[in-house]
Order: sequence, then C-alpha cells, then structure tokens
Amino acid sequence: MGATTAAARRRGRAAAQAVGRRRSARLAARFGLAARAGFYLLLGGLIARVAFDGGSHGKQTNAHGAMAVIASTLLGKVALAAAALGFLALGVALIAGAVRDRQPEWWQRVGAGLQGLFYAALTYVPLSFLFGSHQTGSEAAQKQQTASVLSWPGGQFLVIAIGLVVLVVCAVQIRTALTQDFEERLELRGAPRWVCRLVEVAGTLGMAARAVVFLPIGIFLIVAAVQTDPQHSKGLDAELALLARQSGWGPALLWVVAAGLVVFAVYSGLEARYRKVATAR
Repeated sequence: MGATTAAARRRGRAAAQAVGRRRSARLAARFGLAARAGFYLLLGGLIARVAFDGGSHGKQTNAHGAMAVIASTLLGKVALAAAALGFLALGVALIAGAVRDRQPEWWQRVGAGLQGLFYAALTYVPLSFLFGSHQTGSEAAQKQQTASVLSWPGGQFLVIAIGLVVLVVCAVQIRTALTQDFEERLELRGAPRWVCRLVEVAGTLGMAARAVVFLPIGIFLIVAAVQTDPQHSKGLDAELALLARQSGWGPALLWVVAAGLVVFAVYSGLEARYRKVATAR
C-alpha cells in the first residue's frame, strides 16, 4: 500500500513538473487571468449602468448578467469558449504549482491547490452559457439551488458552512490586500517602476473592493440557512438593486463599487502578464 502511494505521488509530481515546464500551458493559464479581467471590467460596467439608471435596463448585475451580454454575439461565444479553456488551464497550472513547488509553506500550497480547484470548476459557467443554459448565476437559480441544498439531510449546516467559507475567503482577500502579500505571486523583476507602483495600488484597492462587494453574499447565505428560507439567499444582483433604491447615497456607493471592480480588472490584467502561474505562491 505504501509503495503504491509513493508511486502515485511520484507520478503526480512528474505530471506537475511537465505542466509547469510547458509554455503552452502557462500561456493558456495567463489567458484565464485575462478572461477574469474582462469579466470584472464588464461587471463593473453593468454596475455603473445600475448607478446611472437605477437598474431599469433589466439586465442582472451578476455573473448571469455579464455572461448573458457576452453570449449574445458570435464573437462573444468564441470568447466564452476561450475563457473556459483559460480557466481550466489556470486551475490545472495552480494545482500543478501546489504539487511541484516545495518552497512555500504548506498552507500556501493548500491555498493554491484550492484556488486551482475553484478555477477548474469555474470552467462550467462559460461552458453552460456556450451550450445554451443561460440560467447559471441567475437570481432564481441561486434561490433554487439554496432551497435544494436546504432540503438535504444536514443541508442547513452545509449552507451555513458555505456562507462561512465565503466570509473567510473575503476576510483573507482583505488581509492580502492590506498586507500586499499578492506581490509575492508576481514576477516583477525588470518591470518598469510605474508597473510596480500600479500593481501595488490596483492590487490593494481592487482586491479589497472585490472582497467587500461579495462579503454580504456569505451573510445572506447564513441568514437563509438559519431561517430555513431560500428567499434570503440574495446574490450580487439583489444586493446592488437594494443600493440602487436608496436615495442619495445608494447610487453614489454603486459608483464606488463599479470603480473598485474596474480597478480589480486592471490588477487582473497585470496579473495575467506577471503572475507566476505554475507555483504555489
């Protein structure tokens, strides 16, 4: 049994080394980061439109709304296919980095592996829109999925756990933004000074803004589980619509949210260029 496990580990490390050395895999992973930049840029634009007209345009300001806009044209469908490939490649590269990179602490390697699994799973979102399933990420789908999980044995505790995970991830993102630990995952040697400065500012402001935007979703999930009412499982769309209905400060705060996500899109673009995609940093 021990010999079999050791052999499996050796094969896993060998596969990870092969992925890390392959230039095509690294380029595809960078495209995944570029696709993330494009997604947040579009999402920031949708939120700015909500701030401008109070949400009367009728498009959802969440993953569903952003993907629906992209999927409406042939060029958009090509972009979705490319994004799916990029997300998958990024996930594989991060998992490979977690296996092959022995220098970081164990928790950094675990974090890189979990992030890789997240991006690999995220491949489903653009693919679902590409193949005509346009309900992914919609408000109705979120409530239906929450109701389904709540009906499982122990489903209430599972939804609470998911909400707590969202809160912890957001808290870690805020900490990373404040400590600027994200610079460790970038290869900035030889980069112009203005690029280094832009990475510092965009990473700090953008990561903090994204975390603050998604933080209430974790709270909504916990409330939905405690009250066993999936209607409390509000997503980003409902959160922003609530702000849009507030007179005075609501639209102003929406503009701040939109600006924060655009700044994060800028950081994502820089990360696509300078990220060490096959390491556990």
